[in-house]
Amino acid sequence: MIKTSYMKDNEVFASFAVIVKDGMICATTREDGRIGLPGGKCDASEDPVLACIREAEEEGWGFHSIGEDPLLYLIQPFDGKLISWVLFNEDVVVERLENHKEKYRGIGPILVSFDEIKNSGFGNRLAIELAEQIIKNKQL
Repeated sequence: MIKTSYMKDNEVFASFAVIVKDGMICATTREDGRIGLPGGKCDASEDPVLACIREAEEEGWGFHSIGEDPLLYLIQPFDGKLISWVLFNEDVVVERLENHKEKYRGIGPILVSFDEIKNSGFGNRLAIELAEQIIKNKQL
């Protein structure tokens, strides 16, 4: 693993939420049209699960209940930093806040297909492929 000045040993730099709603992925879009998963940088010593919930809410996804423990908690190095992806159980209750734009970067909530988010970059492919497999296995 490559260490940078931004991370301490085993400290997660950023955390992203993987939330499936009605067969679609809860995602975010930027003013330039790029899409990604809701999430972002963890505050110092912040729990990565709580960080991705906080970031998702800042980006226009209102959490009403997080339900049971997440189905998947994946931590991978990406660009020299530890990044986490949290796949929430299907009992998570979120709503898309209409006409919401995050004030600094213009990020807003959007629902997208699994393929759209896998092809978005940002290291999301592995997390989404694992999420698809877990969801498929739960339906068997």
